[in-house]
Amino acid sequence: MRVQISDDGRSIVFRLAPLEIPLSFKSRLEVPVDRIRSAEAVPRADVPFGPLLRAPGMYIPGLARFGSYGRRPNRHFWAVSRQDPVLVVDIDDWDYARIVAGVADAARTAGSIQMAMT
Repeated sequence: MRVQISDDGRSIVFRLAPLEIPLSFKSRLEVPVDRIRSAEAVPRADVPFGPLLRAPGMYIPGLARFGSYGRRPNRHFWAVSRQDPVLVVDIDDWDYARIVAGVADAARTAGSIQMAMT
């Protein structure tokens, strides 16, 4: 299972796989490009775990983390199973402060998002 990401010119759209939707309680996220502060590929072990409050979501240690964690202004969205590295997108003034997603090629996807930001 991998998150699909597309760029419509104004927003970066994160689409979750059908089996991920019930785990994360979301089917997609649409982030305005002008709100994205950074996008990078990071080894999964190096991503700070972030807020512990899960609402709603699912976490299985060492295997998967899906859903919303924390409260604003430090709310994170995770959609990661065993992918490594993962895509980390930091966002200003939006529903989530960070999105951590398992994608097919995290480095290339981060580069594409950075290009969209310019």
